[in-house]
Amino acid sequence: MTLEQTERQLPLRRAETAALSTLAVQAVAGGLALLLGRLSGSMAAEAEAWHLLAGLVVWLGAFVHQRLRRLAIEEGLTAEAIRRGRGAPAGPALFEAEGADLLTARNRLAQFEKYFLPAISIVVVLLLAGVSYFSIRRLAAPAAAPAEPLRNFWGFAGIAFVTFLLAKYAAGLATQAPWRPLRSGASYMMSCALGSLLVAVSFVFCFFELPVAERVVAWAIPVSLAVVSVEVLLLLVMGAYRPRAAGEEARPAHDSRLLGMLTTSRGILRTTAETLDYQFGFKVSETWFYRFMERAIGPLLLFMAVTLELLTCFVIVGPGEQAIVERFGVPRASHVPFGPGLHVKLPWPIEIAYRYPTARVEVLVVGEQLLDEPGYEWTKSHAKQPFTLITATHIQELPAAEALPGEGGAGAPAAPKVAAQRPVPSVGLITGTVYVLYYVEDYHAFLYNHEDPKRTLDALCNRELTRYAANSDFLELLGSRRREAVEHLKAAIQKAADDEARKGRGKLGVRIVDVALQGLHPPIDVAGAFEEVVGAIEEREAKVWAARGHANSVVPRATGYAARAIAGAEQYAADRKYIAPAAEEEFKKQLEACRKAPSVFRHRKLLSALKEALLDARKIVKPAWVSVQEVIQLNLEEKMMPGVGLTPDLGTTGGPTP
Repeated sequence: MTLEQTERQLPLRRAETAALSTLAVQAVAGGLALLLGRLSGSMAAEAEAWHLLAGLVVWLGAFVHQRLRRLAIEEGLTAEAIRRGRGAPAGPALFEAEGADLLTARNRLAQFEKYFLPAISIVVVLLLAGVSYFSIRRLAAPAAAPAEPLRNFWGFAGIAFVTFLLAKYAAGLATQAPWRPLRSGASYMMSCALGSLLVAVSFVFCFFELPVAERVVAWAIPVSLAVVSVEVLLLLVMGAYRPRAAGEEARPAHDSRLLGMLTTSRGILRTTAETLDYQFGFKVSETWFYRFMERAIGPLLLFMAVTLELLTCFVIVGPGEQAIVERFGVPRASHVPFGPGLHVKLPWPIEIAYRYPTARVEVLVVGEQLLDEPGYEWTKSHAKQPFTLITATHIQELPAAEALPGEGGAGAPAAPKVAAQRPVPSVGLITGTVYVLYYVEDYHAFLYNHEDPKRTLDALCNRELTRYAANSDFLELLGSRRREAVEHLKAAIQKAADDEARKGRGKLGVRIVDVALQGLHPPIDVAGAFEEVVGAIEEREAKVWAARGHANSVVPRATGYAARAIAGAEQYAADRKYIAPAAEEEFKKQLEACRKAPSVFRHRKLLSALKEALLDARKIVKPAWVSVQEVIQLNLEEKMMPGVGLTPDLGTTGGPTP
């Protein structure tokens, strides 16, 4: 049956209706997926939603392409009917080159396939690359587990079911030559159905508290979109330079060959051969190499599968690692893990080896999860999630009020009695990060005694940290007793891990190496008030110590002054008591001597006064008969008298003066 006969028998508008209906369903499915993704906080759901919405461009291009193709076919059939009605002989007519200008629909189809289809492919590349880029960028930040996984499962399962049915229907229509433009939309919608199914399955895992599956799907969708965008870009570049045969059917670059494998029931090799035939312009599938690969691909794949299965018999345990082998999900009876080196086991899935770096010191973060660039100010947030512990503070009773000096005398009214205030239990809040350093001491116990050993260790650390903080003073934990807290927490966490065996749950199999307290501070909401209180306390202490220093300097000085004054008074009293009678007795004797020899007494007192006055002075005795010419010379090196630098020169003696 020829193409023209097929086109006459098929209803031409069916493909347009299918494309338009699928476009509407794609828009509704994309909006519903985006709504579910935003409500649940699932990155995988949002990535799949943008995947669905990007398909609107593909279906819009398929609808326009199919419509222009139908108009061109109807125009050609009308022109042929007119030619036959006129009885024109068969030959070059309206469909030949000289009549091509009269076929406007055919020209529009040619222009659309030449310019607009590549433009639509470029838009599809940009959309897929943009969705992939922004989705991967969002995945770099940590995220919580999605909410309402069961609701999201039913939503995406319904989207996957509806899109799968529409994709298969469109793919069936695309097998007919007149409806071939639907092939690109059918392939894209089948990829949307597969992506929605993966998202629905990931929500099942989230329902059973395994959110890692949703994280894997959230990575798989943007990576797959990036691969498809690269493929479409390569097809676009290769299509611009490949040779074309006359009358060859146009195939847009966004009609992905990779996605086409999802909708076709033929083999991958046959699809690859058709793609190569289309790109290179000759039958690649008829070459000897292709035929050889078609015959040998089965044995080669079988050989690769057997080789890979045999490789699973060998286990390489690296330095500082241990490995435990399970046989049908049960560990070997010896329970002895493999050490570093090469070991042999039964192939997978009979035996499976689980390795773990038991010699590596790991860090468990308890408390605040710090940001990548944390700040060092208490009043600014520097953690991803807040973490607060309750601490105790010392209870101080205020003394009863005492009466001031001078109050309460006779006749004064009695002061009211003020009882001591009742001590109020006081608690505090402290925030910080605790790093617990540990390594796996018993790998078998660590792997099998607890379902999630790291989660169990985290719970033990939180319990011991909360218990210790509740029995510790806020200020002491913040400063003076931090080293004691580290030692206590290290011993308490190790004891709690060992006590798991006594409780019937089996020991944890870890050894605590060290505990580090970092960034302990009051909560951010009260950090400013705490700084004000601490500042007031420091100011008070500074004033107290300043007063003590002033007292320590003034009291000894005042005590010294008092002692000196007392000693002076005692000395004065002694003088008055012992020296005054002696002076009186001396005066009486001098008076008696003056009465007996007045002249001698006066000369004696005069000479005594001169002696005392001239005791430190240089004295020159000159007889009255010596004639001296007095010349005064200054000699600053020798002092004649204290404070005077004059040396008199007596000159020559001239004999007695007449």
